[in-house]
Amino acid sequence: MTEDKTMWQRVRDNYTVWVLILGLSLLGLWSYAAATGLPALLLLIGAPLLGHLFLSKGSWKAFAPFTITTGLLLLIAFFRSDFVEAVAHGVPLAKAYAGSQLVIDGPVTIVVPAIIWCLAWAMIFAARSLDDQQALKVFHIFAYALLVLTAVQFIEAISQFGLRRSLSAAYFHSRDNMLIVGMSNTNCVLLMMFWPFALMEMTRGRPVTVGFMAVAIIAGALTSDNNAQLIALVASAIVFFSVKYWPRALKALAPERLAAFVSLIPMLLFPLFIMAIMHNGLAEKIKTDILPSWAARIDIWTFTVERALETPIWGLGYESSRHFGATIPNHPHNMALQAWLELGIPGLLVLAAFWFCLFWSMKATAEAEAPQTDVLRSLDEAPRPIVEASLVTRFRPYLMAQATSFLIIGTVSYGLWRAWVYCLGAFAVTAMVLAIRAARHSIKLRN
Repeated sequence: MTEDKTMWQRVRDNYTVWVLILGLSLLGLWSYAAATGLPALLLLIGAPLLGHLFLSKGSWKAFAPFTITTGLLLLIAFFRSDFVEAVAHGVPLAKAYAGSQLVIDGPVTIVVPAIIWCLAWAMIFAARSLDDQQALKVFHIFAYALLVLTAVQFIEAISQFGLRRSLSAAYFHSRDNMLIVGMSNTNCVLLMMFWPFALMEMTRGRPVTVGFMAVAIIAGALTSDNNAQLIALVASAIVFFSVKYWPRALKALAPERLAAFVSLIPMLLFPLFIMAIMHNGLAEKIKTDILPSWAARIDIWTFTVERALETPIWGLGYESSRHFGATIPNHPHNMALQAWLELGIPGLLVLAAFWFCLFWSMKATAEAEAPQTDVLRSLDEAPRPIVEASLVTRFRPYLMAQATSFLIIGTVSYGLWRAWVYCLGAFAVTAMVLAIRAARHSIKLRN
């Protein structure tokens, strides 16, 4: 008879579980207080989990297309940084480093994306290392944190930032426009967590909570006047239902294969589209017939293309879009145009490859179940797939919908190097990994 494990032994055996529970349970509060501070939360979660980069249990192979493309994008950015340019022109290493983007002293530094890359993959690999039961435990608590954030966001929407205004008046003294920005950023977090949350809640038979989160996201987007988030939610919903009810007549055309090629449109054809409407004068004509925010986007995009055409092959260099003042406020609000402007055609092609691989990899495949020891089985019985065709088909719409949300937001709203945005992407992937494993465990328990 073995002794009962001590508390320390239980914590040690469930170290990854506890780190993810403690970290992800803070995501709601963190997102409400300062969504742009998500890199700090990722540091708190990812740093204790860095060991998973070395004991990955096959995660490097499973995520190879994405670790390679994102890593290659960072490598191109490094070689297009001012540090490498200065060294190439004969500036001594110490002097080149002192005034370069390698120094973490402001918003423009290539070191932070590199650090976040390591932390993000450590967190994702850690989530993948959990078994289904552990994932269910983590996601169960995480779902409650998301529900609390959903309720707060809904109250904020119907009260016109009531809580934020009260907190600002008492403590922070923020400008009204910053309250709107904070509301919008929090709403973006909910948007990216919606499909993992929906997967788990629908598996549990709780459509009401899914509907409540959808209503909160819509209300938050309307209140903060963020039509890009509405477009992302609607587009992802269209993808979800299209994949879920994919016509039998199109069975030979897999939806993820089609989506992979469609993803090349905003990556490779969008710059050509902007060039076309610039040359035929349509860019100036349509600005009078669209919302001011979209007219501003047209101005930013056309100016970005003009600058990109000056050095179309190699680009102007990492974070060069920040050098144009108000004409390009921080970034071009389009990841493809920013990649082309700063990293040239190589950077644009790598970014396109990432999105192509992301959708292409969502093919329905079944994994063999480990032999069960607690039930009698025939000796010649083959292992049954843990994920039957119907179950795989059930998960795939959520995966493709979530990817669509991020693709849309990155195409019309945020920039390529916004630290909190790609940290949010890491949290979204982690949430989906946990949701799939948790949902699979719930289904196994019912069966």
